[in-house]
Amino acid sequence: MKDTGIKDRAVLSTILLTTMGVATFTALSLGLLAPVFIEDLGISRSDVGVVFSVNTIGAAVLSPVVGRYTDRLGGRIALLSVVGAAAASFVLYGIAWSLGVLLVGSLFGAVAQAGANPSTNKLIADELPAGSQGVVVGIKQSGVQLFIFLGGIVVPSIVIWWGRGAAYLILAGVAILTAVAALAVVSASDEPTDSPSVEAAPQLPPDIWWISVYGFLLGFAGSATVLYALFIVEQLERGLVVAGYVIAVGGFLGIPGRIIWARHAERSGEFRKPLLTIALISVGASASLMVANSGPWWFVVVAAILTAVGSSSWNSVGMLGLIVIAGPAAAGRASGVVLFGFLLGLGAGPPLFGRMVDATGSYMGVWWLAMGASTLGAIVMLLWRPSQKADD
Repeated sequence: MKDTGIKDRAVLSTILLTTMGVATFTALSLGLLAPVFIEDLGISRSDVGVVFSVNTIGAAVLSPVVGRYTDRLGGRIALLSVVGAAAASFVLYGIAWSLGVLLVGSLFGAVAQAGANPSTNKLIADELPAGSQGVVVGIKQSGVQLFIFLGGIVVPSIVIWWGRGAAYLILAGVAILTAVAALAVVSASDEPTDSPSVEAAPQLPPDIWWISVYGFLLGFAGSATVLYALFIVEQLERGLVVAGYVIAVGGFLGIPGRIIWARHAERSGEFRKPLLTIALISVGASASLMVANSGPWWFVVVAAILTAVGSSSWNSVGMLGLIVIAGPAAAGRASGVVLFGFLLGLGAGPPLFGRMVDATGSYMGVWWLAMGASTLGAIVMLLWRPSQKADD
C-alpha cells in the first residue's frame, strides 16, 4: 500500500467517482427515463421493473465471483472492465427498439454494477493507508449521487431536444473517457497475479454478513426511488422535467451526505450507529412519500432529501466498514458479499412495486413496504454486535 500525494489522490478520487457514476447509472437511468421507455417501446411499468431487476439481481449474482477475481486480477483491470461494460449498456439503451434489446443492455449493466465497488474498493485499499480512506470512499460513493443530480437536470432535457439515443451516446462517451483516464493514471503494479491466495483466503468476519443483510434491506427500501419519476408524473401530475429536478435534488444532497457520513464513520471508528441512524432517516423518507401521495405534492422533495442522507448514503459507511474490517487482501471479496445482499434487495423491489401499482393504481403500498424494510434495517443494526474494533 502506498500513500499517494494530494494531487494523485484527487485524480484517483475523480476516476473512482466517475467509475461509480457510470456503472450505477446504467440502472438508475431506467427509473429516470421510465416514462420515455414506456412510450417509445409500448412496454408496461412491470416491464421497466424487470429490466431494472435484470441489472441489479444479475449484478447481485455476479458480485461474489467478481469480487473474488478483483482481488486476483487487481483493481485497474477490473475498473477498465466496469467502464467498458457500462459504455456497452448505454449504447444498447440508446438504440433499443424492443424490450429484448433493453434486457441485453441491462445484462451489460449488471456486469458494470457487480464490478464497480469491488474494483474501486480494491484500489482504495491498495493505494491509500488507513486514516485517509474515508474521504475518498465518500467521494467515490458520491459518484452515484453526482450522476443522479446531473442526470436529473440534463438527461430529460437532452431526451426532449435530441432524443433518447443522443442522451445515452453522451453517457457512453463519459464511460470511454473514464477508461482512457484510468489507463493513463491508475497504477498497474498490482496486476495480474496467479497467486492462489484468493482461493485459500480465510472466511470473512461475521461482521461482513451483518452489513450484507442490512444492505439487502436498505437496497429494497431504496429501490422505491425507481418509481419516483412515474409517481411524480402520474400521481402528482407534474411533468418529466419537474420529476428530473426532484430526483436531482436528492442526487445533489447525496454528494456531501456520503462524504460526511464516511468521514464521520472513519473519525469515530463507528459503523453500527451511523447505519442505524441512516435506516431511521429512511423510515422518515417513506413517511414523507405517504404525505405527498394525498397531501402537498412538495413532500416528495422532502422525501428526496431524506433519501439522499438516508438509504442512498448507507453505501459510504458500509463500504468503508468492509474495507476496514476485511483489509486490503479481501476487500474485493468482502465487497462482493455485501453487494450481493444490497443488489439483491435493490433488484427485488422494482418488479414487485411496479406490479403493485399496475394492480391497484396506487403507490401507497410501495411506500409502506419501503418503510417496513428500513425499519427492519434499523433492527438489524440494533442487534449487531461487531466482533472487531469497528464500533467500540
